[in-house]
Amino acid sequence: MYLKKFSAAFILLMTCGLCHAQKNTVNRIEDLPKIPVDTIATSDPETKIIIYTNNTWAYYRPTMDAYDELPVYSSYWDNSQIFTYKGIDLKDLPDIVDLWLVTTPSEFHPPYQGKVTSKYGVRRRRNHNGVDIPLKLGEPIYAAFEGKVRYAKFNTGGYGNLVIVRHKNGLETWYAHLSKTNVTEDEYVKAGQVIGFGGNTGRSTGPHLHFECRYYDQAFDPEFLIDFMGGKLKSETFALERKYFNIHSRASELLIEDDGDDWDEHDLLDPNLPLLAELGDSTAIALLASEEFAKKQAQLRAQEEAKKAVYHTVKSGDMLSKIARTYGVSVNQICNLNNIKSTTTLQLGKRLRIR
Repeated sequence: MYLKKFSAAFILLMTCGLCHAQKNTVNRIEDLPKIPVDTIATSDPETKIIIYTNNTWAYYRPTMDAYDELPVYSSYWDNSQIFTYKGIDLKDLPDIVDLWLVTTPSEFHPPYQGKVTSKYGVRRRRNHNGVDIPLKLGEPIYAAFEGKVRYAKFNTGGYGNLVIVRHKNGLETWYAHLSKTNVTEDEYVKAGQVIGFGGNTGRSTGPHLHFECRYYDQAFDPEFLIDFMGGKLKSETFALERKYFNIHSRASELLIEDDGDDWDEHDLLDPNLPLLAELGDSTAIALLASEEFAKKQAQLRAQEEAKKAVYHTVKSGDMLSKIARTYGVSVNQICNLNNIKSTTTLQLGKRLRIR
């Protein structure tokens, strides 16, 4: 996009002429032809705002227009659907991809700063491919990195109002359940630009931001990259390993580097367990727990769950429905936990697990 220079007098005459010629058909200034009349500087020297005669405006970023020549913004580029990398399977991706995220701190902005209440992983037997952060309706949502908007519309698959931004390194960030989008498809955005507003659209049980990170359509835990509570990027670069695309591979499951300090069994249960290494300018990120560690972790979690278990001893007059009502659970839950059927005759003194 190249902005042509117009003299103020010429623009004024043209606008007045158009208004006179169309006075019988034009009721709003927005219906007038879109002609640039002025530019406004911003805090970013590479970004200006163009003001048009039809009372609209747009960002003017000539340096970013050159990005159109990059293959990442032409190959597998589709505005009509959320998944575009057809024919590329997980096995086709390299074992490790070095993602250069930023060169300066200003090239990152948290999409929304707050506590992650639902993490990446399996949730109610379904894959939860991102993180959820509660918010108030209408709060601004920001582009995490600069890039180009590939998708910005209502998605009927459950995401609601969804914005997908593809970045120069091939990473895509997804912003879902928005009350309203604030960008258009094929528009370039800067980190920190408002791309939409928090909402509750789509398959959502309350106002929150659902945020995903994907590479070639494959999702991985956004908490590998971002500390959402602190509003910070964890590293300038990230070694994206193919195994991180596993729904069970979470950033919070990583080990802390052995720095000589002792740790005990309860550290294994800490969901905020830090990374194995200080990331700094390293391109390698911590390895996942070893198989032996994973087994120990599973055992400890099972023990913790057992401590929280609730049991009921069958008394005279007890029925499954009555027990379920007493504890506020379903009959099916009691049956599943005790490997019995709803028609099973309860024996006096039998110990049933309720939770």
